Amino acid sequence: MPQTQPTPETAGTISVLGLEDTDQDRADRLQFRRLEEWRAARTEIPAEELQSRLGEFVATMRGVIDSLPQKSGEFQLNEVTFSAEVSAKGTVSLLGSGGELAGKAGITFRLTRG
Repeated sequence: MPQTQPTPETAGTISVLGLEDTDQDRADRLQFRRLEEWRAARTEIPAEELQSRLGEFVATMRGVIDSLPQKSGEFQLNEVTFSAEVSAKGTVSLLGSGGELAGKAGITFRLTRG
């Protein structure tokens, strides 16, 4: 398969296929909707912008995880796995429960105690 060279418009960008992220979509996310009702969009996001947003997201999640007790009775917390989605505008959001959605799209992070 031939490799395509980046154009000036796409150099330093990452192509994201994600949920369309309009003001109405954000309001609708507060309500329950079927997955097939969402619209997907493909956009180009500057790599530095996505890197910054992912870094902030992981740092925030690390803070949440660090606040959890290391032990609970006889059990010890050694690993945490969470998934995130990237919207068509580059917004990074935690995926809620429902492994079916998390398994189909998004980024999975696995943090293990060293």
